[in-house]
Amino acid sequence: MSYLIDIKMSFPKNYYSQGEIIDLMSSIWPDKKKRIDQFHNNVCVEKRHLALNLEEYKTLGHFGDRSLQWKEHTTNLLEEAISNLIAEHNLDPQIFDAIAFTSITGISIPSVDALLMNKFEFKRNIKRMPYFGLGCLGGVAGINRVHDYLKGHPEQCVLFIASELCSLTFQFDDKSVANLVSTGLFADGASAVLMCGKDHPFAKKAKLEIVDNISNFYPNTERTMGWDLTENGFKIVLSGDVAEIIKKNIPEDISYFLDKNMLKNSEVDHIISHPGGPKVLEALSEASGYSKEKFKHSWESLKDLGNMSSVSVLDIFRRTIEASVKKDETCLALAMGPAFNSEATLLKGI
Repeated sequence: MSYLIDIKMSFPKNYYSQGEIIDLMSSIWPDKKKRIDQFHNNVCVEKRHLALNLEEYKTLGHFGDRSLQWKEHTTNLLEEAISNLIAEHNLDPQIFDAIAFTSITGISIPSVDALLMNKFEFKRNIKRMPYFGLGCLGGVAGINRVHDYLKGHPEQCVLFIASELCSLTFQFDDKSVANLVSTGLFADGASAVLMCGKDHPFAKKAKLEIVDNISNFYPNTERTMGWDLTENGFKIVLSGDVAEIIKKNIPEDISYFLDKNMLKNSEVDHIISHPGGPKVLEALSEASGYSKEKFKHSWESLKDLGNMSSVSVLDIFRRTIEASVKKDETCLALAMGPAFNSEATLLKGI
């Protein structure tokens, strides 16, 4: 077993209403104004943090320019989130035995976890675990992979970080429905998560115990969600099949996972679900058999922050913890993303 101790979020200072973003997109694509209004007003997002000032998006450059912007802003956001986590718990950075990092919206070699090692006095022999390509399931998958690691290293402490700057992937020469939807839905943010094994002293400070996890891969679905790499960076791949894939697969996946842990649907107290978008949340509610109320933190995060890919579900973990998960209450975390793939985590309140 492993333990989740705390989560800190970090966001760009630019925080815009959906109406302001609609105005920007309409000025770039005046011939698509009606469709922009339709899509952007139907995704249940009210505000979003963006890495750049709105006017700067009109001059977003090629892949190289975007990559430099991504590296700078990602490093700064994660430095803030880690600093807040360290300050909150009065941590010595030497306490971390490993650092795991996930992102899908930019590339840096060395990866950003290595860049951050020049900003904090981490152990010289700290283990690096960068994960690229997981997308929206990256928050849950990252927690699961750290859990797997900590089962074998129960005396250790791990820092898991995630950052997504989805707005730096917007393609303004792509007027496809997928891109119109993505520019109305996706947003920017970062997170730092403190986790430890059962024999680490910090286990006593934990908010949640991770009991079990599972991964599910759905064959021949690679064009459901992801990116095509172009000279201008990441071009969105987003099909309309996500809701149907959820309805087809999630009921069996959840049933198997709960049965494996000798639980019934009715014994799950909290759902921690990546928000995706309104159609995804509605499909998850239908497929899982849980009410919309069980997904309230997902709906609230979507409204307040948009879809931040891997970072969103970490904000929903944070909201769930702050709403006071009681001792022995059961939490089920869910996320889906490129492959097409799903991840689930079973947690218990401490």
